[in-house]
Amino acid sequence: MRKCGNCGQTGHNKRTCPDLQIEEVEEEVVEVVPEKPKKKNRKQQICSICYDEEHTKKNCMYAVEIEGPIGPAKMDCGHFTWWLKDDKCELCNRMENLKDRNYAE
Repeated sequence: MRKCGNCGQTGHNKRTCPDLQIEEVEEEVVEVVPEKPKKKNRKQQICSICYDEEHTKKNCMYAVEIEGPIGPAKMDCGHFTWWLKDDKCELCNRMENLKDRNYAE
């Protein structure tokens, strides 16, 4: 048989031990007043350019309008514009020079 965890006697457990004195707590009656439903918290809008809380990036006076595409574009030859040198594609010029050298040899 198991022994009580409190007094060590058999026949009961710690929860039902007669040596433990359980204080009865008087329950207070609390009146519940229903509150008005709260509005859903919207995510606070902050401008990602100037970090102002009054507006968003769309309405920011510090936003710079950029005309045309951002970054390199493809040229007619198929290479990107960062290879553009003196209004000619540097890769295409290299390929032509290699071909000319091979034919000359």
